[in-house]
Amino acid sequence: MKRGICLVSSLIALALAPNALAADEQGDAGDVPATAQDLTQAQLTTINGQVADGNDADLFRICLSGGQTFSATTVGLSDVDTQLFLFDAAGFGIYAHDDGTTKQSTLPAGHPLTPQTSGEYILGISAYDRDPHSVDGEIFSDVAFVTPANGRGAAAPVVSWDGIPRDSGTYTIALTGTCTDDETTAPLIYLRSPGNGDSVALGPEVIVDYSCSDEGGSGLVSCEGNVADGAALDTSTLGPKTVTVSARDGAGNEATASVTVEVVDLGAPVVNLRTPVDGASYAMGEDVLADYDCSDEPNGSGVLSCVGDVADGAALDTSTPGPRSFTVTATDVAGNSASTTVAYEVVEEPDDFRGFRRPVEDFPTINRWIAGEAVPVRFSLGGYKGMDVLAPGYPQVAEVECGAGEEPTSGRPARSVWWQKGLRYKHRSYIFMWRTDRDWTRGCRQFLIQLKDGSVHRAEFKFVRSWWDLWPREND
Repeated sequence: MKRGICLVSSLIALALAPNALAADEQGDAGDVPATAQDLTQAQLTTINGQVADGNDADLFRICLSGGQTFSATTVGLSDVDTQLFLFDAAGFGIYAHDDGTTKQSTLPAGHPLTPQTSGEYILGISAYDRDPHSVDGEIFSDVAFVTPANGRGAAAPVVSWDGIPRDSGTYTIALTGTCTDDETTAPLIYLRSPGNGDSVALGPEVIVDYSCSDEGGSGLVSCEGNVADGAALDTSTLGPKTVTVSARDGAGNEATASVTVEVVDLGAPVVNLRTPVDGASYAMGEDVLADYDCSDEPNGSGVLSCVGDVADGAALDTSTPGPRSFTVTATDVAGNSASTTVAYEVVEEPDDFRGFRRPVEDFPTINRWIAGEAVPVRFSLGGYKGMDVLAPGYPQVAEVECGAGEEPTSGRPARSVWWQKGLRYKHRSYIFMWRTDRDWTRGCRQFLIQLKDGSVHRAEFKFVRSWWDLWPREND
């Protein structure tokens, strides 16, 4: 490392050959960007200098005309076993060369690593095995051939040199592709957010983040974007969105950087299902029309399809009782989809008691029946309502005075025949095969049913001993 050399500008003044195309090292050129000897004011063809000892390294600021025309070589021009390095104006490594099979080095023109952009750069030279380092370590891992900045320290500028001292002596570097730098270095733009080529969701906030710096020395005059730094990018509509930042320095050099993102529809459409209602019950045969629509978010790609189990406005199937489900699926143009499913039930509507059916007639008619014979008691509720239509303990039998108009609401439990136990349902009627007793020939009996809604319905019977007695007599 150089010790306090080149800190005063007079010590690093340019010494030009007669044709103003050659320059000599003044004193000992610095070995970090801050102390590099400035040779940017001439269009150079050669630089003459000295590697004072094995620890020495020299840096020169030069102006390159760009277009990959730059080259630097010490082949045939130096007794020192040299290494050449090119850095950008801030000291970040670009490419390097040791010598391969010779003791001299060449940074070639027209190489993929040769700078395409004109401006200010730093040329470095050292003896073999004296290599540049950043705070993170070695910048070039192997410079035996033309090598990019590929070491672990490549992401930071040069701050020191390290290696075994091996050689010293004078050198001449032949150059092509140089220029006179009347401050031609464009400002640098750091556009950190959004990332170029990113896809961002419609609506959420995306903050634009950028800054600029001037490396040429004339100072930054402006750093402006079509979206202000720290402001939100407009993501309210779909499609490409471009952020462009322009920077200008005091010498009039300008730079522009742009990134483009695509605002895409990532949100699923919304299903608005109004009918059928989740958990609802509809009567069997009821006219129930499906009612639904679908929508996409504001400024979204739009609804492509909105399909239900039946079309909006069409009738649901209520022809048979039982549980049902209904699903509507919405898809938008971007391919996002959503489904809504509801469950409902079709039930047989509770109906009024529709009377006893033949051969039994409703109260107050007195039915005549042979005592001890089973009575097929049939009644209708307007359809099948399940098998738990009766209140607990019913049907019942009450003993009454014949034709007195009595209306008891309870009695003793009615018995069914052994070969058909309990209540049955057949041919749209409920049937109870009532078992009667032979000794019921005195007075009358009422067959009582109480429904679960609390209503009581009755049929009155007079029991006789024989078929002959089924026809009423004058004194009955």
